[in-house]
Amino acid sequence: MRRPKQSWFISFLKPVLLVVLLFLVFGVVWLRSSVVSLEYSISSLEKKRSELMRESKTLAAEQANLLYIGRIRSVAFNGIGLEFPDRVRVVYVNTAPDRGFYRASFHPGETGDSHLVKSE
Repeated sequence: MRRPKQSWFISFLKPVLLVVLLFLVFGVVWLRSSVVSLEYSISSLEKKRSELMRESKTLAAEQANLLYIGRIRSVAFNGIGLEFPDRVRVVYVNTAPDRGFYRASFHPGETGDSHLVKSE
């Protein structure tokens, strides 16, 4: 039996379709690998974001601890020796534009405004 002769169009179309099919298969594989690569990148970025959020919360807690007024007072009184002044040791400085500048100084035993000396 003889095979019928194929037309030149069908004989040309088969290799072209095979090449197109190969390109499509490799294109799908490439797209899938790109998607997987992007998923890995997203996963690593999410992990880094969660670490940064945890560090941010830790730093906020540390900041709140450092700014706590009780801690500031305890460091001021116990750590560096600050203390509240007595009422006698408080110096009020009054400035008046017409009288010039005043220099404030503290001399133990003085009270009132006698410790305010007008500078020339």
